[in-house]
Amino acid sequence: MQIKEEEHIMIHYFILLPLVKKVLEKDFQLFESGAFKVKDPYLDMIQEALRMLHKDMRHIKQYMHQNRIRVTFQENDGMFSRYSYVCRGYEGSSSYLNANLKRQTRHCMEAYFLKTSPLQSDSVLH
Repeated sequence: MQIKEEEHIMIHYFILLPLVKKVLEKDFQLFESGAFKVKDPYLDMIQEALRMLHKDMRHIKQYMHQNRIRVTFQENDGMFSRYSYVCRGYEGSSSYLNANLKRQTRHCMEAYFLKTSPLQSDSVLH
């Protein structure tokens, strides 16, 4: 029994989007407390990205619940992050190169700054 491509994509974004959220929230704090002459455009852009991100995260969480998918973080050894998942009774695991996660996080941030969802490029949002 294999998991479907759509399920695999949703598991991937379930792992990735909280990382994007963490970076955006940290950047928001840095801009907010920074010595910028005009902060508001940056803060507004980050807030809008966070709104879109939260919408996508709600969609993914609902999908995961409806399809009985659970993801668990296993370890980060400095080079790789490992996760395990259970999907419709099928158990599996994924390893991500941390440098690749960082690159994908940046890609998602760029999509949100352009006011598009990275999930749309993978055709998983309805």
